[in-house]
Parts: sequence; structure tokens; C-alpha cells
Amino acid sequence: MSCTAMLSKRIVWMLTLILLAAGGPHAAQACAAQSSASNTVGPQWWKCTIEIPGGSAIECMALFKPGNAPSSYEATLDIPSQQVVAMRLVDVEFTDTKITFRQPPPAPAVHVLTRSSDGRTATGEFRQGGRIFKERLERITEEEAKLVGGDRPQAPMPPFPYAQRDAVYTNVDDGAQLAGTLTIPEGKGPHPAVILLTGSGVQDRDETIFDHKPFWVIADHLSRRGIAVLRVDDRGIGGSGGLSNDLTGADLVKDVLAGIAYLKNQPEVDANRIGLIGHSEGGTVAPIVAVESPDVACIILLAGTGVPGGDILLSQNEAALLANGSTPSQVAAVLHAYRAVLAVIDKTDSSHALKPVVRDLIKAQFAAQPGAEGKPVSDEAVQPHLHRATYTFTLPMLRWFIIHDPRQSLQAVECPVLALNGSLDLQVLPELNLRAIETALKSGGNPSYTVKELHSLNHLFQEAKLGTVAEYAAIRQTISPLALEEMTTWLQTRFGL
Repeated sequence: MSCTAMLSKRIVWMLTLILLAAGGPHAAQACAAQSSASNTVGPQWWKCTIEIPGGSAIECMALFKPGNAPSSYEATLDIPSQQVVAMRLVDVEFTDTKITFRQPPPAPAVHVLTRSSDGRTATGEFRQGGRIFKERLERITEEEAKLVGGDRPQAPMPPFPYAQRDAVYTNVDDGAQLAGTLTIPEGKGPHPAVILLTGSGVQDRDETIFDHKPFWVIADHLSRRGIAVLRVDDRGIGGSGGLSNDLTGADLVKDVLAGIAYLKNQPEVDANRIGLIGHSEGGTVAPIVAVESPDVACIILLAGTGVPGGDILLSQNEAALLANGSTPSQVAAVLHAYRAVLAVIDKTDSSHALKPVVRDLIKAQFAAQPGAEGKPVSDEAVQPHLHRATYTFTLPMLRWFIIHDPRQSLQAVECPVLALNGSLDLQVLPELNLRAIETALKSGGNPSYTVKELHSLNHLFQEAKLGTVAEYAAIRQTISPLALEEMTTWLQTRFGL
């Protein structure tokens, strides 16, 4: 996911209008509006396709059921790629000629469509955040509804030519229990191994996002080619405990060190050939671990950062705003407000000191929506977001990320390094970060490193057209075969396979 912490994910959502991202089965309580439909005969399943600029689309499934009143319908919406199930819809109008409904807060949106003459399809618009997207509905069967939005062709399928077992171990520094899965190749060991390090936020062992499981795909790919893989639930999800608001990147480093100690005690693993693969924020943590532990044989940085987190936040917000159609003056206003927030964070963690500048930042973000230039943003619009945003900026993990300069650890890394980034990454910009990574490795005298930008890949290393966050769910591919082969070939060379 994003290399940034929770707030930056929320900000990216606000700027790029990820469709329905904040919705869910408990988003709001709602009741259906009256409808004039004359064919209230039973539940109906409809596939919704919302077109995203650049040629991609998001699929969802609307279920309409007869309501309590005559000729009325209630409706729910599923978005499988975003783990949204049975979101209650409001103001439902389901007639012989049109279908309209609204999504409730916190991600309000309106669907307005006209039915075809045969009643089997409907075309119209999806409206959210001042933007309008084309939408199409198609009536489907209950069985067909189970397949909507769930097409992930790279999802590993049995039989598996490798062993799998649960991995449970403890961070002895604070007693946190960590849980994951170890995949072990066929054949006589001991085998080389890697640990997968997730991006920011609380991620499961598969780094699941929009129904994609990139770490599961990577583990499957590598273990079929002779490399054992340990992938682990972050603290606070799955089988791992120890989640606390006081955590920083230093705690993540100790968690990885505990994973290395676990692997060294597995008879199938070669203790002299243990590497790390870190994605996004995991690519910030991996070099620190490599400096602290002589047991790290090599590291791969997937969209790893090469500049301080504050610079990452500024660059990714600028890129997201421009991709979303904001004007240069709107972008400049947001960045000015963001720099004011970062300046306060550099001096204090006081929420009292942060609140005024965070308020200005939220106002600038609202004003940066396409078509909003010159329109005033009221304090009433800002107030619902102010407390949570201010609180998030005080979290130690985000403050650590903002202040931490990865160049210092990169300069001290002595083991081989492979740094990859997609040319369409709008969250960890390749030109800014790959150049900084290479400069740091070179200045530190690292004897073996490869830095490469992969054409037309986004932050998740999917083959993309725009690189926007809104594309992630719509793309069927979980991770590009090119990226998988780059990692595999490099590791096989390092490990002598």
C-alpha cells in the first residue's frame, strides 16, 4: 500500500476519489424510498460497472429486494475488490424506466441511470465528490453475482509444489507475538529464504488490498523456484498481537529481527542465505534491519523510499492532485498548507499547536477538488475531519516516518541491494526516490546494487495506464510478471541457485 501511515492513505483517498473506499456494511442505517415499480416479484441482482478515466473500471453488485410498502424496493451494494459487503443504500427508486439510489456518508455518492427498453440493462452516471463517471448496470443471476469483481487470475491455486506451515514467534523486546506463514520449497534443503515486509498501516500477511494478495503471489512464485518465504501479519491483525499507538519504525525493525531469528532456527532454512523484500514502508525498514543484523544476506526494495517521509507526503499529494485534475494554484495551496503542518511536527507533537494548521490543510484539500477553485470552504465542512486528522498527525508512527531520513541507513548497507520502482508510481515517485537510493548506496561504497525503474507499473507493481490509486481495484493483475522475474532472477543469482 502507501508508504505513508493512516492519515496519508485517507488524504490520498480524498484527493483521488477512490470510489466507495470508505463505505461498508455499517456505513449508515437507511431505509428504502418509495418506488413506482410495477414488477415487485422478488430479489434482483445487478452488476454495476463504473468507468474510471484511462480505460479501467470498478465492478460492484447491487441487490434489490421488495420493500415493505407496495411497489417499493430496498437495496444493498457489494464492492468485492474493496471488501465492502451489503452496504445499505438510501433513496432507492427502482422503476420500469429508471434506477437511482444514493450511498450514505462517509462516502456519499449518487447513482442515476435510465433503463433500456427490455429492462435488462441501464446506463447513466455515478456522481461523487463533484466528479461524474459513466456507469452501466446489467441484470444478472444470483450465481453470476457471486463472480462480480472477484477476478484475480494470479491468486495461487492448489496443488502447491511446496510445503506450508504456520509460523509463530515472539519479539523478545516487548513480548509481542507475531504470526505468519512459511512456504518451503520441494527438495533437499537447507533452502535460502526471504522475509516479506509490508507497507504502512495494519496489513495482513498477504498484504491484501482490494482483493489482491501480492505477498501471497510473491511467496508462491519464489517457493516454486527454490526460495523459502516467510510472510507475517502486522501487529494487530490476523494472528499477531502487540498493536499500540506508541509504535514507531524502531518496533518494526525489532519485529523483523525476530523473524530472522525464527528462520535461523528452521532446519529447512540456510541461515547464511536470508534476505528481505520490503514494499513501500517495508522498503524503508529493510535497510535499517540490514545495517543492524549481519544475518541479512541481501535486500530488495519495492517502491522503497529514498528521501524523508515529509518529502514523500508532499510529492505524492502533488502527484495525486495533478492526476485528479486539480489546477496548479490548487496544488500549490495544498502543498503550502502541508508544509506548515510538517513545520509544526518538526517542533512539537502538541495537538493544540497542530490543530490550526491541520484545519488549513483540510480546507485546502477540499478547495482542490476539480471545479472547486474560488469557492469558499466552511468551518462546518472541515469540523467532522479535524479531530481525527489532528490526532493522526500526533501518532508516533507517522511522526517517525515523516522525520526519518532513509539515506542514512542506505549509506551504511553493505549487503547486495535491488531497488525497483514502477514508472507510474504516484505514491513513491520513482525519479525522486530511485535517484536518492542510488546516490546513497554509491556514496556509502556498497559493492553490489541494482536500481531499476520498471515501465508502466504502479505502486503495487501492476501494469497500469495512469498509476492512480483508483486503478488498483479495477486492474485484474495482482503484480506484473516482469517484477516477479526481476526479483526471482536477482535472488537466484545472489543465493547461487
